[in-house]
Amino acid sequence: MQKKEVKFWPILALTIFFTYILMVMGTFVTSTGSGLACPDWPLCYGTVAPPLEISIWFEWGHRLLGGVSSILILASTIIVVKRYKGLPKVMMLSVLGLLAVGVVMGGVTVIVEAPLLSTFSHIAIISSHLVIATLVLICLIFTLRYVINGNGAAKEGYFKLLFGVIYLQVILGIVVRYAGATLACPDVPFCNGSLVPDLGDYMIALHFMHRLTALIVVIVAAASLYRAIKDGSPARDFAIALVLILLQATWGVTIVLSGMFLPYVILHAATGFLLLGFVAYKSMPYLFKIPPLHGGEAERI
Repeated sequence: MQKKEVKFWPILALTIFFTYILMVMGTFVTSTGSGLACPDWPLCYGTVAPPLEISIWFEWGHRLLGGVSSILILASTIIVVKRYKGLPKVMMLSVLGLLAVGVVMGGVTVIVEAPLLSTFSHIAIISSHLVIATLVLICLIFTLRYVINGNGAAKEGYFKLLFGVIYLQVILGIVVRYAGATLACPDVPFCNGSLVPDLGDYMIALHFMHRLTALIVVIVAAASLYRAIKDGSPARDFAIALVLILLQATWGVTIVLSGMFLPYVILHAATGFLLLGFVAYKSMPYLFKIPPLHGGEAERI
């Protein structure tokens, strides 16, 4: 029975990989203005072979990748539901529910032309699509951690806090991006020439809040690393997290200074999603109080 589990987890890992690539590609599609290249949904110009225009195929390729990811998610869910009960089963069924909502929201995004961002409802619609994707990624990673039953090295609480502030930062980043507030503060380290800008403009307030949260994330990560070293706990994972955080912050600064140069936007998103996945994986045993299991055996039906 244990050998079957060893063969299964790579499928779940592949599902996570495709989900991650799908999220990064989604950033590319919206950043290139290709989000509405296919005016209908779920087909593109009423066919599975739309016109050969680059923006159309950016969007259509994103949808096709989404289809592959959905198939992998469905296969992983079937395997998990058959083999496990409790947390992994709940997680994968939640993924299916989130996937269904995400597909609907993707269609709504096209139908109501949410990328035009003319109202708060449009911002909420397109932001929720990516927020749902992050939840899918987190649930998949939580399930993977349970299945392979890796033992966490950090003391309880450190990675839980880090996961919380990083996820808050990711959500704020998504809202800032789709609210069009990325360049609301076009200078660094100040915001419109002030240490604390006029927060009467919601775009500036969103951007400034995102910067403050980024600072909090750096402080929490640095403090966690220091505490782990002081306590004699393994500090490698905290060091990795801090490096990823500083790298993402660097991409964020270059986005502002370059006026949203596309490669920096993609690298910022890719690093952010990678960071989120890493801390989710490391924090999972402490979030759900799951004790280490011997021999890789998980609770089964």
